[in-house]
Amino acid sequence: MSSNYPQNSVPAVHRAIDVLEFISSAQREVGLSELMENLDIPRQSLIRILNTLCERGFLDKSSQRGLYRIGVKFLYLGHGLPGKFELRKAAWDEMKALSHKTKKTIELSSLDRDQLILLEQIPGTEDMTHYSRAGSVIPYLHTVSVGKVYLAQMDAAKRKRVLGKIGLPAMTRYTITDMDRLEEEIRITRERGYGFEDQELREGVRRVAAPVFNAGGKLEGCIGLSAPIFSFALEDVDRYGPMVREAADKASRELGYKPN
Repeated sequence: MSSNYPQNSVPAVHRAIDVLEFISSAQREVGLSELMENLDIPRQSLIRILNTLCERGFLDKSSQRGLYRIGVKFLYLGHGLPGKFELRKAAWDEMKALSHKTKKTIELSSLDRDQLILLEQIPGTEDMTHYSRAGSVIPYLHTVSVGKVYLAQMDAAKRKRVLGKIGLPAMTRYTITDMDRLEEEIRITRERGYGFEDQELREGVRRVAAPVFNAGGKLEGCIGLSAPIFSFALEDVDRYGPMVREAADKASRELGYKPN
């Protein structure tokens, strides 16, 4: 790429954009040597640019291989959710630890304008064809474990209003479409501190999710665990649920939450 940048512009900004455009167009992780070969940027300047972009969340760097990929900050800005980046920072280490312990897919989700958004995802070792990708939007709270957590935090009147907007449509034959049964599920979610989803959004997939609170006690998002039913039996709920809840509790403390 040319280094003949227009006058009255900032070369360092152009260089940072060159880095982002190259990595984005590659559609894979890229190493320092490849960037040096393709970009007309001195090594030390390139390293400083990469470090800055990583610090600000516009790039992610693999700790094992030292490769760079486009960071999730773009996802947050694209959805108009810059405040959720703090949620990601607080939850990320706990998500990685949970991924290492369970080998399952670990997810971070949040609610925006009555829609659930999958903010981040660490893939598990199983077949991933059943799973949503980061950036996916789920409009039906009653179909997913994360949605049940959010519903459990609402008072009855607000819950009725939210669910009344879209009803309880069936996404699969397992989706809860009866309000009394859903209310019982919400009660259980509130009592045990995590939600459970049994093939209610996609057949063949089970999930558990637990709430992450901010310093003011507001529900910021949820850490979840997803797996296909062949590796997530019903009896595993009592094992994975508390693990996810513990990870979410630690992330809450990182955000300054102090339970009463």
